Amino acid sequence: MDGMTKEEMQRFLNREAKKGSTEIEALKALAEILGIKFPGQKEKAE
Repeated sequence: MDGMTKEEMQRFLNREAKKGSTEIEALKALAEILGIKFPGQKEKAE
């Protein structure tokens, strides 16, 4: 998959809201799916 469309992202956020996720939790999950990070964020040790 080459990324998500605007509509797919909105559907994902709608599902997260229905699950009871906070806005921050949902946006973090979406960013992880898209493979993007907030600048300066340290890498998590795996």
